[in-house]
Amino acid sequence: MLGYMAVPDNFKYTDVLRHGRPFHAVSDSFAVRHPAMPHGKRAKIFSPFDALKGFSEAVEAKDELYCERIELSEDECAELDSRIAGLLELVHNGSSARENNVTVSVTHFVPCTDKENDAYGCRGQYAETKGVLNGIDTVRRMITVGGEKIVFSDILEIKEITE
Repeated sequence: MLGYMAVPDNFKYTDVLRHGRPFHAVSDSFAVRHPAMPHGKRAKIFSPFDALKGFSEAVEAKDELYCERIELSEDECAELDSRIAGLLELVHNGSSARENNVTVSVTHFVPCTDKENDAYGCRGQYAETKGVLNGIDTVRRMITVGGEKIVFSDILEIKEITE
């Protein structure tokens, strides 16, 4: 049996190679102590495991869904402009903003910032920012909600929250 394999003379498992795969009879003491595992259960020894902790979560984070920016119609733009104008009357300066304490919910477009993602530069996600309306800058065309600055062109919807 060893004629076709080149085995060194000092190989310590030569006798194992010569005898081949071990066979144990059902009544053998080894077979009694170590019964064969059923074939149906053997699959579990080949099941995958998480060798890199957190890697699967990082991959799932890359699978975020991005969408195209929604273009508003002329009527929707006019309605949004009138809503912003109404809010501007309530928060036209810092003291009136603090006095009126207007709370709003703004749905706005956030572009993809991951340069490794194919959505970078062309798609994004819609987020909802809730908080106190701190101010509206008509020159820069942005509003500030809870410290976050949002450009008018990114806004899809503004709702005033009444408590």
